[in-house]
Amino acid sequence: MTAQLRTEKLTLSYGKNVVLENLTIEIPDGAVTALVGPNACGKSTLLRALARLIKPRSGAVLLEGRKIQNINTRMVARTIALLPQQAEAPAGMRVIDLVGRGRTPHQSPIQQWSVKDETIVMDALSQVGLLGEQDRALEDLSGGQRQRAWIAMVLAQQTEILLLDEPTTFLDLRYQIDALKLVANLQKERDLTVVMVLHDINLAARFAHHIVGMKDGTVVTQGPPKDVVTAKNIDAIYGLKSNVIIPQGSDAPHVIAL
Repeated sequence: MTAQLRTEKLTLSYGKNVVLENLTIEIPDGAVTALVGPNACGKSTLLRALARLIKPRSGAVLLEGRKIQNINTRMVARTIALLPQQAEAPAGMRVIDLVGRGRTPHQSPIQQWSVKDETIVMDALSQVGLLGEQDRALEDLSGGQRQRAWIAMVLAQQTEILLLDEPTTFLDLRYQIDALKLVANLQKERDLTVVMVLHDINLAARFAHHIVGMKDGTVVTQGPPKDVVTAKNIDAIYGLKSNVIIPQGSDAPHVIAL
């Protein structure tokens, strides 16, 4: 069965600078995929291309077998939601107003807000544990709460695919775990397809079903964590010597740098 979202000989560039070249990958449906690799290897660029924010130099991003560039913008927004790495909101914006932005692709000039929209927004707030905080300003929330508010916004978009660019950035370890647990639970409950960029290979191994290991704009390896997270692959991706163990009480591989 063909994956709903995939790339075919995809090459991306900024001007004359080629960032990704001849990339063919399939994103598993109904699973969490983590894009990992060193800085500037093309992870975020790939994610933006999957969201149709970057036009390929050659090759294509395919959504349900169609070139994503040829699909109506509103239809793409109803299928794919992107949470960028450094999401920003106007000063003083309330949580409920941010989450309400997720309903934009489903609205029209004739009907911009409905009881259905209100129900979906409140449900998204409930799912991320922010029901009761909806009238607070974003800047008054903790870092973990703000990240959950942004996740609620993409949930309110009600898409089948979520793209998350470093959803744990600027969070301490506890909130990183909380955010990824939330993503994992939502993926399971809604049978979502999730693609997220992560810097921490151990968090990727713990929370992803599928890992794509990248370096210098190419894919070094991809597959389930137990196949990707090996000492040989960590060396190939990061140039780092390591031991890889399976901690007691876990089935996820864990990298210990040497």
